[in-house]
Amino acid sequence: MNRNKSIAMMLTGIILVSLNMFVLTGVVASNVQAGVEELIVEGRDDASDWEDEEWLVQTSERSYFAYNLTNPGASLDDEVAVFEKMGPFIYTVTTTKELLDFDAENGTITYSEYDSFEWCENCTWMDDDGNEHASISGEYELTNANILWNTQRMAGLATGIEYGEIFAKAGFAQQMQINDLQNRAPSIWAAEYAETLVAGAAAQINSTGIDMPTAEAMAPAAVLRGAYDGWLAQSGASDANPDFASYADGILYSAVDPSTGSCIALIGDSACRDGSTSLHPDHGIGHMLAAGIGEPSEATTPVRAALYGYSDASAEEMAAIDWAVYAMAGTNFVAMGGGKDIDSIEDWRERLAEVSGVDIPNPDALNNVLFGTEGSDPNNGMLMESDFGGIPLFGVALFLLGAQGNAFDTMVTYSIGLTQLLGLADWGGAWIGMLGTPADFPMILVGGSGTNDADSWWQLSFGSEEPVAGGYISIGLNRGEYEGTVDLSAEEVREILYDSEYALTGDFAIKFIYGEFSGVSLPTGPEGSAMGGTVHTWDDAYVAGLYGISESDAAALRSWVKDFMFEQVIGALLAFQYGASAWTTQSINNWLYGWSDSVLVGLFGEENSWVKLETNETYYGSGGKSTGDFSVYQMKIPTSVDGLSTAEHAVMEGYINSDGDGLCDFKLDADGNAEYGVECEANETYGMTEHLPWRAPHMEEATYGLLSDHVGNANTITAGTIGGIADADESFSVNLVGYSVAQTEVGETVTYKGIEMVEHRIDLDPGENQIQAKLVGSGSFVDVLPGALPVYFGASVDIKVEPVTNVAMYGKVMARFYLDLRWSGAMNPDFSDADGDGDPDASYVQAVFEIHTFSEIGDEDAASFKCTVIDHMSTTWWTDFGGRGDCELEALMPFPYIAALLYVAGIGLLSYGGMGMASRKEE
Repeated sequence: MNRNKSIAMMLTGIILVSLNMFVLTGVVASNVQAGVEELIVEGRDDASDWEDEEWLVQTSERSYFAYNLTNPGASLDDEVAVFEKMGPFIYTVTTTKELLDFDAENGTITYSEYDSFEWCENCTWMDDDGNEHASISGEYELTNANILWNTQRMAGLATGIEYGEIFAKAGFAQQMQINDLQNRAPSIWAAEYAETLVAGAAAQINSTGIDMPTAEAMAPAAVLRGAYDGWLAQSGASDANPDFASYADGILYSAVDPSTGSCIALIGDSACRDGSTSLHPDHGIGHMLAAGIGEPSEATTPVRAALYGYSDASAEEMAAIDWAVYAMAGTNFVAMGGGKDIDSIEDWRERLAEVSGVDIPNPDALNNVLFGTEGSDPNNGMLMESDFGGIPLFGVALFLLGAQGNAFDTMVTYSIGLTQLLGLADWGGAWIGMLGTPADFPMILVGGSGTNDADSWWQLSFGSEEPVAGGYISIGLNRGEYEGTVDLSAEEVREILYDSEYALTGDFAIKFIYGEFSGVSLPTGPEGSAMGGTVHTWDDAYVAGLYGISESDAAALRSWVKDFMFEQVIGALLAFQYGASAWTTQSINNWLYGWSDSVLVGLFGEENSWVKLETNETYYGSGGKSTGDFSVYQMKIPTSVDGLSTAEHAVMEGYINSDGDGLCDFKLDADGNAEYGVECEANETYGMTEHLPWRAPHMEEATYGLLSDHVGNANTITAGTIGGIADADESFSVNLVGYSVAQTEVGETVTYKGIEMVEHRIDLDPGENQIQAKLVGSGSFVDVLPGALPVYFGASVDIKVEPVTNVAMYGKVMARFYLDLRWSGAMNPDFSDADGDGDPDASYVQAVFEIHTFSEIGDEDAASFKCTVIDHMSTTWWTDFGGRGDCELEALMPFPYIAALLYVAGIGLLSYGGMGMASRKEE
């Protein structure tokens, strides 16, 4: 064979082999790619493709780890709280979908979806070292932070101030009730006794032959003379022969308080009563007042003389009359038990009956009412006071709250009847201002003028000195370092608490606490808080300007709101009223899927008290109560191969009115503005948005534009996030279970289960993903109150995408929720992990929950995919002649035989040409 012919044969062989390796293989690979793409499209381009039961109802496993507080005595913001990681708690998740709309023209489908969780007893979780761990029971009791506690304290500030006012007024009521029993009842009895003295004197005078009308006219002076004679005998003073007849009527019957017109005479008659405010005889204070002014002296005598009408007498006569009045009032008052120390009083039944009209013959019941039932803590006796977390708590308030809330239980508690309960409630309620006409305390009894009821007492005591007993109340502005520095008028107090647009018993209270914890005001426009408004530094000067008070008074007010009401009082009230606390112990089932919060029960009833962390179809333990309307998703579908680049990518999401309440939680108008609680049809979709629902524009507006800054990122758009298909070679967007949206980082190409895949990673920084707004979900600026619920979301995501199909064939997610234990006002925690142990170094940053999910292509599916697709795209694709069984690729059946012929011919020509070249050498 000549040389040229041999070379030609070898070149032809090389060409044939190359044709097979590079041309035909490329053609086949292209055909395989095209065939796969067609299969993907064909499986998604018809409505029937989305009505497949395997897509409509899917099950998966979700593994949870939770952190149990081992020292529940720690305070909520205690950085030494010790947590222990528990788990796995493994649940089977059944996701149920319903196709709502198939839009071939626009290439979208719309469907609803909800999840149902069930604890999986036989499931296991495999750690990174390949060790399997059995599922721990969902009934495991775990202690962790009460996620509502701080929010309820913040949102409940106005209500807390109102309750704080009630408990402060209870202190006033307790003073008044003690005064009633200790002094007023004996004063009434003393007046009645004085009346008998006058009657006795009249009878004695009449017995001397003087007619009765004259005797009755002379008797008052005779009684005063008798008191004077008694004093003379005791003192040894000279008789000044005072003219009692000229002054007896005023002293005994007609003297009134010049500031109120109320009767203060030692006995009182119809004239005095007609000109009074009914303080006597039913509420007689004459004896206690006259005796209480004190022993006659240069200071006291003119005061008593002016009140009782003998100030025009000569100095000597005035002194003599004053000694008679003081002697009579003091003797009678003390004789009736007036001013007795509480511990030495024995006639409680009679005293209580006198001032309240309630007779309690049972000594045990009487003791219960006045001094508390056995073991009560705080003490529920109407005269008692308890320290409740640093807050004075008065038994009269407990009694009245019980009487109003559950009369029957209150009767049982105190062993009293209904009539007794009502009478006691009227008595205590009048003094505290909760029931009936508020009772007035005559300030003349403490050297003042006018009267004080519970309201006026509170307003004066809150901003200045307590008007009855003096000093400062523990629940007012003059507390701690500010004691004695604040002197506000009642009008200024009303502006602060009730009347101004910044009243702390109104909606502004929570704006005030926002300022305290953020250091700035909410954005403010001409008509109040507004998105894009001016933000002011929240300091003493700014607060002083709001209320028209001094900066020092503003400092005291700020401390009172933040350090006292928020930090001490409201928590104590929540604990007292509802049994709430900073930490909650309940089963994992409850933690994840629903529990009834005691505060919400008390405020809104059991029906509206349910809370959850994960959205199950129903609240766990609720007897089937829906967690609300189902979610609705719209996503792209491929109607041709050209649409594969966006296949199964999200378009919008929202909700469907599925819970049967006839309401859409909200609706968005064309401009994206929300209207809440709108009537709508059953199964009506609403709230569709291309954003994470909790971060949609209307939610940003509801927080006055503060939401994104509070969260820590501006990634709100879910449109374009992947479903199961993604470009293997490009970064893509992922919706991380509704908490965050993140882009993947493209990694290396790896082989998994014999299939080449491109790795994609997400390492979500929790410091940039504060999720308080999603968990609180108030749709108001409460969602961005610093430290209301300082929970942060981090995630480690590994996705592997097969590049021929662009299908994600592997997914592993570890999501972790962190709590900032600094709580109120806390922002921007440090998540640095210098030691590399996977946990933040800062002691105040604590992981509280973890979620692990994992999905992958099954072994059989992987083997089938490899032999059907991958093996038919390699240079040896032809060796199985189109495959058999699961590996058969019908579209390629002719190509393997052509390829085999090309290989045989090419290799044969190479061999023959090589032999020819060899023989030429030999020649």
